[in-house]
Amino acid sequence: MISSCSENSDTMKNLKDSESFLSMNAVKEGVNQIEPGLQYQVINSGSPDSLQLQSDNFVTAHFHGTLMDGSVFWSSVDSNEPLKTNLSQLIVGCQKAMSLMRVGDKWRVFIHPSLAYGEQGRPGIPANSALIFEIEILDAV
Repeated sequence: MISSCSENSDTMKNLKDSESFLSMNAVKEGVNQIEPGLQYQVINSGSPDSLQLQSDNFVTAHFHGTLMDGSVFWSSVDSNEPLKTNLSQLIVGCQKAMSLMRVGDKWRVFIHPSLAYGEQGRPGIPANSALIFEIEILDAV
């Protein structure tokens, strides 16, 4: 029973920390807000003539995912194996951000827990954690 209270306390602390992080991040130079809790910075821009992604696109992209403290929870860059998937299969925050991207773009995306894994978390991702992804769109059809 005590661990349950502790877990709930950690979950609430993570949510407060995530919201504080995103609030402070929103005012940094170069950070754009798509909607509350979803922000991005442009690292590189692809050609303005390249394909802009839509929810039904099959994408090939590199993802480098970290927590707020910089710890890596997953990286296709480190494994040198880009993810190939339908855009609609990704977490909501990635779907929304990537739908604004074009092939060749590389962005750093900051995602509120409610647009990621929320209270459930995942192995290596504590509940209510804000996620940071560097996303590079390599191809889309």
